[in-house]
Amino acid sequence: MPDSNPKPDLINKMPKEVWVGAFAVLVMGCILTFFLSETWATRQDYSFGYLMPIFALYVIFDRKEKVFAYFSNVGLTSKPKYSLANLIADTFFGSMLLCGLAVFFLFAFMLIAAQESGSLAFPITFGFSFSFIAMAYFAAARKPSTIKERLGFVCLFIFPAFAWLISAPLFSSVENLISLFLLSKVAKIVYAVMTWLGYVVELNGNSLTFPNGSVGVADACSGIRSLTACLFAGSFLAAVFLDKFWKKVLLVLVSMCLAFFNNILRALFLSFWAYQNGPESISGFVHDAAGYFVLGMTVVGLLVLLPIFQFSRVPPGFKEEPENGAANTH
Repeated sequence: MPDSNPKPDLINKMPKEVWVGAFAVLVMGCILTFFLSETWATRQDYSFGYLMPIFALYVIFDRKEKVFAYFSNVGLTSKPKYSLANLIADTFFGSMLLCGLAVFFLFAFMLIAAQESGSLAFPITFGFSFSFIAMAYFAAARKPSTIKERLGFVCLFIFPAFAWLISAPLFSSVENLISLFLLSKVAKIVYAVMTWLGYVVELNGNSLTFPNGSVGVADACSGIRSLTACLFAGSFLAAVFLDKFWKKVLLVLVSMCLAFFNNILRALFLSFWAYQNGPESISGFVHDAAGYFVLGMTVVGLLVLLPIFQFSRVPPGFKEEPENGAANTH
């Protein structure tokens, strides 16, 4: 009678080097969480970062069967011939690992010396992400497999490795550049809509002038805050619920578009409110509530779209039937 619980056997077959790499990633992740926690606590636009360690661990746990299955036949297959592709891949990921570790520890020491995080947290996150993915590649080498199989194993850790970049503050110059671009687009769209509807409004830079005063489209209204949070939410949902790579990418892009569209609705609402009740009326609760509306509606929109992305013309039960049917014929 076959063993109904083969997990202990699979765990025993995991090479020791894999556990060492996993421990190294865990330690680096704890260090990174410590550094980023200051940003998550002091900047409201990055407060979603507290979910990052939880979501990363959940995705790894959710894919544990695939990880164990990859190493389930270690030593049972012949080792593929070492080729030029192997040399290129090993060199590429080896360089990635060395550079990633160097960046991580160099900027970590700089951050400790400076006793403040700020933009230094981003290169540390950058080094962690690329070190993580490179370690996954070399962990996959402990099983005799082709380059394609090893890269497939590496793809299991794309979200746990690179989603950290979303939860880390960008360099100030880059963040300001993105914010200014979004600010100009939001201001022009709001001005065009209100003018088309017959409202008396003038556009001066990023400020809208009404008969009862002016409203400035500030950095918080650019949408960059909701953009990062929605990008994080879309990446997590894509990693957990979608299987095709193109679907994952498409859902992430959709999350960005939804965040931008809902932020336009938010800016329009605040502008109409200020037009009717005065510019000072949009501060406080009204402004904050509109911001949470953007994030909430984007997440709801993604949840509504998930069944569409998961739709398949072939029922799940029939996808494996040809293989099973072929096995039964022998």
